[in-house]
Amino acid sequence: MFTNGFSSLQMPKDFEPINAKDEFTELYLVNTKIPMSIKFSTTPTLTGLPEIRADIEKNLKDNDRINLIHSDFIPINDDIYYMIISSFSDGETQIRRNEFLYVKDSNLYIFEFTYPYADRELDDFYLNIIRSLKISVPKYIVEDGEYRINHE
Repeated sequence: MFTNGFSSLQMPKDFEPINAKDEFTELYLVNTKIPMSIKFSTTPTLTGLPEIRADIEKNLKDNDRINLIHSDFIPINDDIYYMIISSFSDGETQIRRNEFLYVKDSNLYIFEFTYPYADRELDDFYLNIIRSLKISVPKYIVEDGEYRINHE
């Protein structure tokens, strides 16, 4: 189980944590046997999922190296997530990325699953991790166009 005082989620078996390199990444896991990586991030935001979707789709259309496979809003538990599936090639391997984004209390929660093949059988794997997300309190307080960490 991963917890940071703001949110918690179930960590999948056989994944190892790696030190995150940016301030917004809460958890970065890898499984070299599959191989797959899982990244969970929280960032402050002033926009909702429709605006985030529009920005992501515009950026992907402008990027010739990334292929947009699927983009839609989906219900998970009682919440609405934006799901985007894309692929790109590193020259040798085709990489697939499934991202699930959720906004609550001016906090954007992002799940990113990256692996070198397309496998629909992983759908339950992703969803079980996402469904395990419990938000205790928002990590960021967003006021007057600025954000700060919630110390309350």
